[in-house]
Amino acid sequence: MFALQGPQMLQRLEKSLRKSLPESLKVYSTIFHMNKGNPFKLKALVDKWPDYNTVLIRPQEQEMTDNLDNFTNTYQIFSKEPKNCHESLAGLDVINWKQHLQIQSSQSSLDEVIQCLAAANLSRVKKTQRILYMIPKTAQRLVPFLLATKNLAPNLGRPKTINQEMFKLASLDDTHAELVDQFWDLGGNKRSQKFIKRCIQTFPSTCVMGPEGSPVSWALMDQTGEIRMGGTVFKYRAQGLSSYVLYVQGQTLETLGFPAYNNTAKTNKIVQRMCETLQYVLLPCDWNQWNCEPW
Repeated sequence: MFALQGPQMLQRLEKSLRKSLPESLKVYSTIFHMNKGNPFKLKALVDKWPDYNTVLIRPQEQEMTDNLDNFTNTYQIFSKEPKNCHESLAGLDVINWKQHLQIQSSQSSLDEVIQCLAAANLSRVKKTQRILYMIPKTAQRLVPFLLATKNLAPNLGRPKTINQEMFKLASLDDTHAELVDQFWDLGGNKRSQKFIKRCIQTFPSTCVMGPEGSPVSWALMDQTGEIRMGGTVFKYRAQGLSSYVLYVQGQTLETLGFPAYNNTAKTNKIVQRMCETLQYVLLPCDWNQWNCEPW
């Protein structure tokens, strides 16, 4: 695989990936933000051009200096032929299997290839699969064919208003990274805190400040454009804050013209009901992440 060079190629790739939505979502949205300044200094590799079959997004080599930092060492993959992309992904300098890393994709059909590659490179794998949602306005713009049988209400599922005397809408700052990390089920260490801090510094975030003057509910965006790392402190749960924050964050991203989507665990019925109330569109593809570590 080789890296695409120059804005014209990346813009052409973005336009092409849009035709493969929603399966290309994770890669499409990442390329979208690479075309908006590429703040995470990523690069896009393809097996051939312009008639590519497989696209892989990864950080620049100079960004991947910590072999244990799987939050930085993250790859996104889309393939038109997920059963036949083994040779492309197995190439030298495509995936650094000597590092702790994450591979993300909206295609669960890549699992066999990734498992085989990991085994061949003496890496153990833990796969996480979740449900993907897209906010209604983004779905209307990008995947209108998924809405053909849905009757969306005119207000597009607005949440209940919050007590504005007790709670104040705000944005996170980097001093809140440790708090966010405490509530993130995929975090819990200094490297995840570093990643969260970078996301807060780089992308839009939403939080509700409580009476104590600190965040009590929040949502962030990562380098793939996904709404992630949301949480609410235990004391203020069941008050509609999570739904309100998720709605505001989604509207903020949509106003900026960003693709807005999120994931949740298959067992998290509370967030699933929240997304249904907000009329978020359940996508037919999955959120997939493969965490790989060398033996």
